[in-house]
Amino acid sequence: MGQASFFFANKERLKFLLKCFAIGLPILLLMAWGVNSFEDNEAEKGTANDKGGVNYYYRENSGAENYPAPVAKLLQMYPKSQATYINVSTDRNQELEGDIFSFTSDGMDKIFSFYKQGAKVIDETADRVELEKDGQNFVLTKEKILEDDPIKGETKFGITFYNKVTVNKYKAH
Repeated sequence: MGQASFFFANKERLKFLLKCFAIGLPILLLMAWGVNSFEDNEAEKGTANDKGGVNYYYRENSGAENYPAPVAKLLQMYPKSQATYINVSTDRNQELEGDIFSFTSDGMDKIFSFYKQGAKVIDETADRVELEKDGQNFVLTKEKILEDDPIKGETKFGITFYNKVTVNKYKAH
């Protein structure tokens, strides 16, 4: 208690403490915003991987506003959706592999219809659609809402990308 009362001993010391807060707090907030912006930009750019491509990772409660560039070239983000988890990578051939999990208030039938546009349907069930677009295979699935999911009461869907090597292994078995 003795050290905290040092600043309250007289008005001059209290003024000094308030000036420190007035100067230091905006600097700390600006630095926090800068670091957060830098991390968001780095997640959007991705990091190089050992396959000659790039890894993109995003996990956030607020939801990504855009897909990473290689995904955005292939697919539009579903309207009125929030992608809270993105973990995709490319290889040297720019083929995608990985997962995206998103939430929307729409049902799976609307989601499936949206992504089927311009894509070839390979396989389809009530909760799963396998598609191919521009040589890239991907699967849309209805996902269960988990306890730690940031959004409740909406439809959770996943998009899983498979590169040609994985697809060929799957076809061989």
